[in-house]
Amino acid sequence: MRRVLLLTFLLIAAPVALAQDPVKVDAKHYTVLLENDQVRVLKIHYNPKEKSVMHEHPATVVVFLNASKTKFTLPDGSTTDASQKAGVVAFAEAGKHLPQNVGGTPVSGVLVELKGGAMGSAKVALDPVKVDPAHHKVVFENDRVRVLRVNFKAHGKTKQHEHPNGVAIYLTDTKAKFTLADGTTREGGGKRGEAVWAAAEKHSVENMGAKPAEIILVELK
Repeated sequence: MRRVLLLTFLLIAAPVALAQDPVKVDAKHYTVLLENDQVRVLKIHYNPKEKSVMHEHPATVVVFLNASKTKFTLPDGSTTDASQKAGVVAFAEAGKHLPQNVGGTPVSGVLVELKGGAMGSAKVALDPVKVDPAHHKVVFENDRVRVLRVNFKAHGKTKQHEHPNGVAIYLTDTKAKFTLADGTTREGGGKRGEAVWAAAEKHSVENMGAKPAEIILVELK
């Protein structure tokens, strides 16, 4: 009897858990850019006045691609309003909400959902913030992530440095050349609003474009 009751509970509870996933309950506004065992990265886009449904996220880092005005309805019925500028980065703990774009322009952003618990500080020998502060600035840091804003002038180049695993979000169209520790090179970059997995690596980076480039790098701990 206990086994039957447990099986019945699991069959009932499983759809409820899945129903909270924004990609499944609101695919119009949330699409998956990439996913692995450490993160799931979502693209967010709401046209003016569009509204979501109640859903939930684990702890997240969100990067706003444009100025936005949003109202969030919480499970208890209370609401909060938020206004953000383009390029702002924020951290949110796990929770449920129902967002609505209450502004007159689209809400567009990239959401990095974190999987698992805190692992402790990632250790790198050549910390870019220390060896190349001209190009790397800390946006914020906690026990889960360190978020960097990386800026390049046209054809600018960094000193050699290294990163732990992370996610790079492009705030501008970017074309770059990476020179690795062994001297080999590879090309990289992406379009504004794209996100790529950035595996732990030691390198220097050169902006191959004729315009400045800006990237948000979410380093995982």
